[in-house]
Amino acid sequence: MARLSAVEACAALREGGLTVRPDEITLEAREDRWLARLPGDRMAWFPANARGRARLAADRRLLRLLAERCRFRVPRILDESAIGFDLRAVVPGLCDPFALDARIADDHALARRLGHALGLVLAEQHSRIPRSDVAGWLPDRVPWPEPIDWIRERLPDVTDDASLLARIDRVLEIQAAIAVPSDDRTLVHGDLGVHNIAVDPATGDLQGVFDYDGAAWDDRHHDFRYFVFDHDREDLLEAAIAAYEPGTGRRIDRRRVRLYNAISAICYLAHRRGVAADVRHCGRTLAEDLAWVRKAVDAVL
Repeated sequence: MARLSAVEACAALREGGLTVRPDEITLEAREDRWLARLPGDRMAWFPANARGRARLAADRRLLRLLAERCRFRVPRILDESAIGFDLRAVVPGLCDPFALDARIADDHALARRLGHALGLVLAEQHSRIPRSDVAGWLPDRVPWPEPIDWIRERLPDVTDDASLLARIDRVLEIQAAIAVPSDDRTLVHGDLGVHNIAVDPATGDLQGVFDYDGAAWDDRHHDFRYFVFDHDREDLLEAAIAAYEPGTGRRIDRRRVRLYNAISAICYLAHRRGVAADVRHCGRTLAEDLAWVRKAVDAVL
């Protein structure tokens, strides 16, 4: 099913006992998959190819583990088909990352509450699922950032700022020298930030977490890298760490968190190769990506 229409999605769902009209479905093409947003706080995921089927199968397996072992909300599997698609209940709440980012920049109390809640989420996620439960089917490396050689090859086609490129290369060298201790490896979300959480529309309080497609058995610090914002204060990061450390008995190295944030920013910049400067690629223009990279690199060097 390389391509999917709303009519085809409705027919497949009908075979599973769910009747919806094509005009009630919003389809989005994702990597190797199709997402169908449905009425009633539900969604369906359809594989586009064999890799998509494998990704969805692993995603379902992980979501069931999280639902069984942890108290925070994740998407709930309602049904799955023999041909690989599934029906899920979404995490209730609002997901508007740009608005939430702006809100927590001004509302420090909200930033602390949200950080505290996310720290508790990560304490459970990192401690309640052992390696033995995911060995053999969960990757051992987060999919982002891309390998360092991939980044280095593309950056000169994105910016000709020789000083910035030299500073970026120093950060990449620091990253290459990192040796992650085995006891820092755990089940990581891999892409946790305001773009993958649902909050109460009125209060901004955390309702749940979603999008575990990038999960891996990797360095716990990856799950804190997007808690670093372009704000004057670090209320969310500090509150998350304060809640996390007592719950796990593990210390979070802020330098490594900032390094991972910088490497992610650098990788997004490299990913812009061939993209016009004014195009919002992954939500940002070239000027915005450069601003993030400069600030993140300054925090590391």
